[in-house]
Amino acid sequence: MKKVIFIMAALLLTGMLVKAQPNKRASALNYLKYGELDKAKEAIDAACKHPKTINDPRTWWYKGQIYQAIHTSDEYKSLSPDAADTAFVAYKKALLLNFKDPAMHNLDIENNYDDLMKFVNALRDRNTHYVDQSIILDIVTNRYPALANILVNRGVNQYSKEKAYKKAQSSFEGSLFVSSLTGKIDTPVVYYAALSAEKAKDYKSAVQYFKQITKLEYGKDDTEKASMYFLLAKTYKEQKDTVHYLKTLKKGIEKYPNGSNPLVVEMINYYLSSGKTDDALNYLNVAIAKDTTNPDFYYARGSLYDVNLKQPEKAIPDYKKALSLKPDYFDANYNLGALYYNQAVDIIKKAQDEDDNNKYTKMMDDAKGVMKVALPYLEKAYSIKGTDKNTMVSLKELYYRLGQVDKSKEIGDKLKELYK
Repeated sequence: MKKVIFIMAALLLTGMLVKAQPNKRASALNYLKYGELDKAKEAIDAACKHPKTINDPRTWWYKGQIYQAIHTSDEYKSLSPDAADTAFVAYKKALLLNFKDPAMHNLDIENNYDDLMKFVNALRDRNTHYVDQSIILDIVTNRYPALANILVNRGVNQYSKEKAYKKAQSSFEGSLFVSSLTGKIDTPVVYYAALSAEKAKDYKSAVQYFKQITKLEYGKDDTEKASMYFLLAKTYKEQKDTVHYLKTLKKGIEKYPNGSNPLVVEMINYYLSSGKTDDALNYLNVAIAKDTTNPDFYYARGSLYDVNLKQPEKAIPDYKKALSLKPDYFDANYNLGALYYNQAVDIIKKAQDEDDNNKYTKMMDDAKGVMKVALPYLEKAYSIKGTDKNTMVSLKELYYRLGQVDKSKEIGDKLKELYK
């Protein structure tokens, strides 16, 4: 008899334990209502492990609410540093378990596009059966939008302050997933996700995000919209995908000619670094035809004629045009002054081989005249960048050759002081 009583007691105790777990879930919700998040967390964690409640969507719905509250609480935030991520996963699990069809429970809606489409289509289908339709409505319309803002703010902090680019990418991607459930595309967040992925060297993901924002024509004007093509092209370049790199630059230039200066410059620099001077010159001519007021284009073409093609007579007008548009353009001032100076040096070298004294004298006078032309450009460059070594060395030599010994010595002394 005692044995039977003992067995009956054990059975009753087991029944009490089984019922205790749903009570844990109910307790967790009550603790949440009264702001006792430490007790709410303990109760819901237990309910999420018990076989009686682990597959109930309400369990995960409550867990999401509790952990979301923990994340926003100053007092309880230390209970779970990753509370926002835990809430995100919990809501996702609640949504899947809420379908009465068991085939929907294990969909990978975050990483598998086909699964995501099955999920979205099921939500749109009026004939879909749910365990509790209020769960879907609450998560999609209330919980997820608030969580999306949390993830975006966290992502911005991770990107800007912590420089934790992979974490930032994950935060922005979480927010994008949330917004996708409502059929919306949060374009700025796509942009942030692209930047984060690029910084994290996840170039494959960065390409996909940048491609998406170019299609969405993200940006307040043509310059910003063109810059999206620039970023996409640079990401292709990081992958050593030259074909798509150049194709993207060209597409951006064609689509946004008024804002494409950075793309044109990038294209020109690529051709110059690749030794394709003819292609670089062609793009410079196109760029100048589209924008006759950009000093950078004239300087670049002048430099191309001067340095690469050894055609200084064609470089001079471009350098001068650049300076007419931008008088304080250091590089144009220096290059034009150096060009004239080098021409004078070449005349002096030829004069050394001249036996006729009259011709020699004339050549030296001509060289001095060219040096006088070079002087104001190098002086201007020096006034813009007073510590540039090449400018100072050239100007020191020029002063000396023109007989301005005091000025030459003054520059020489500054050189010694700066570059000991």
